[in-house]
Amino acid sequence: MTQDDGRSAWGSRDPRDPEAPSPGWSAPGGPPPADGESPPDSGHPPYGSPDPHNAAGAGGWQPPAGPPPPGGSPPYGSYPPGGGPPRPPAPRPGVIALRPLTLGDIFNGAFSYIRANPKATLGLAVIIMAIAAILPTLGFSSVSQSYADWIDQATAPTSQPSELGPVPFSTFGLISLFGGALIELVARLVLSGLLAMVCGLAVVGRHLSLGEAVQAVRPRIGAILGLGGVMFLLSVAWILALVALFFVVATLGFLLEGAGAVLGVLLTLAGLAVMVVLGAWIYVKLALAMPIVVLERLGPFQALGRSWRLTANSFWRVFGILLLAQILVTIVANILSIPFSIVPSLAALGMSDSAWLVVLESASIFVGSVLAGAVTGPFVAGVTALLYVDLRMRREGLDLKLQTATQSGRHVDADIYLPDPAPGGMAAPGGGAG
Repeated sequence: MTQDDGRSAWGSRDPRDPEAPSPGWSAPGGPPPADGESPPDSGHPPYGSPDPHNAAGAGGWQPPAGPPPPGGSPPYGSYPPGGGPPRPPAPRPGVIALRPLTLGDIFNGAFSYIRANPKATLGLAVIIMAIAAILPTLGFSSVSQSYADWIDQATAPTSQPSELGPVPFSTFGLISLFGGALIELVARLVLSGLLAMVCGLAVVGRHLSLGEAVQAVRPRIGAILGLGGVMFLLSVAWILALVALFFVVATLGFLLEGAGAVLGVLLTLAGLAVMVVLGAWIYVKLALAMPIVVLERLGPFQALGRSWRLTANSFWRVFGILLLAQILVTIVANILSIPFSIVPSLAALGMSDSAWLVVLESASIFVGSVLAGAVTGPFVAGVTALLYVDLRMRREGLDLKLQTATQSGRHVDADIYLPDPAPGGMAAPGGGAG
């Protein structure tokens, strides 16, 4: 039935009339078409009903479950402000998801990279710590034997106190003890560099064997030792400053006497607090230098400056995470060392030969120190390396760079951590001023 205004029957439209209803249109909740037939199927659901073709599995938009988080960009997997499709979860090619990390992410990642690379972490730590602990153990055994002989001589019935001199420590024992401590320090530095490389590549899904880890870090051994030397000199300078403080305060208290002694004690406590705070602040600011030396291939002083800038405005977060990690490894180390410290005491109940007791005590100390170092060293190195990765994600967008590299399918190595060159040809600075 044709109407007078030129429009065709209900459900059809004259293309010359833009105000005419579209085919198949009916008012929501209104009567059906005049001829009683259902409107033709347009392929779309009725107004107000869910669209089966726009499900989450098909990539369509779904209403967010709640309002977006206030401030900052929403986390991966959530809905961005103003609606739209949710951000996909961050890819995880390795031990962590490639996004800014939480405390749980860092600690879980530190455990995960050890499980993923047992030979290059625990195995490497056992070998290095065992070699480094040989000389200190021999020195301790010699010094302990000299002291035990001196005690036996002093407690003998025929001993005369006037005839006793100082403990006759052997030259070999003293050299082995202090020289071994230096060797052990160097070994820990090399181990930290090796583990930083293993953890850095575990982030992008690469698992290194023991030989591959050594080969990857070999060109950086000189820089690692140089960094250790600089850190050692800084520690010596801090100790000398502390000794000088005590000397000045003690001299002041001696000269003033009386009330001056009380003032000296108060000044000593205040100075000690200042030195502890200063030492902790410097340690945190320079804590990321080792992964920077290994992964960014910078020299010792450049790495220290880079760490200083990278930790700017993040002191308390870095300090808290490192402190918590140290507390955990201290507890674990003490638990592991308890059985080895009890063995000599139990053996002393049934052994009268002091020489064998010294040997047993030295062996127990050796095994306990190697085991504690092999378990705790990789964890601390992993936490430090992941803190470095996290700060670069937050400051420099390293997570996007890692995502692009890992999803491209190409081989990814430690070059991925080299800073992108700035427009002027220089390396891009890391972080703000600190």
